[in-house]
Amino acid sequence: QEKQAKVFCFSRSMNGVDVGKKEQVADALKKVFLQTHRIDYIINTAGVLNKEPLMSSDYQTIYNAVSTNYMGTINVAMEAYAYLKESKGKLVFFTSSSYTRGRAFYSIYSSTKAAIVNFVQALSEEWFEYGIRVNCINPERTKTPMRIQNFGNEPEDTLLEPKVVAIVSVNTLLSEMTGEVVDVKR
Repeated sequence: QEKQAKVFCFSRSMNGVDVGKKEQVADALKKVFLQTHRIDYIINTAGVLNKEPLMSSDYQTIYNAVSTNYMGTINVAMEAYAYLKESKGKLVFFTSSSYTRGRAFYSIYSSTKAAIVNFVQALSEEWFEYGIRVNCINPERTKTPMRIQNFGNEPEDTLLEPKVVAIVSVNTLLSEMTGEVVDVKR
């Protein structure tokens, strides 16, 4: 608030914006730009975790997870490019500690999160000359609705609070670093 920032939120449940659909991302960013005439920062936290064996997963469930987790990252980046090039802005995506090692029942989730890390590192090099900074937040197990849905209620002292992750995310946006995986731990 002290910096006069205007925050706009989009999601499937809040206002029908699915990052897996490129045209919906384009429309959302255009709507923001028409109101503000500038976009400095974009954060994409969208993610889907279906904890189940690959061979027990139906194809549509797999497709939806890849569409949100990975194609959503690509869609946000592609649609953000022109705005962030103009403002020399910052882009932040989210990975998971699962990106470092594939685990049973997480094959789709872990592999999409690994892809995001590689995508961020490559994009940060491609876009560096345009002044666009691209980073990735890697939070430890965090108390989010997605986590509770997949793992139930866990002891509070074993999970990060979402506010801690949010503060690190904002600090990352305000930094000049690029191509980094920023670990957030308790």
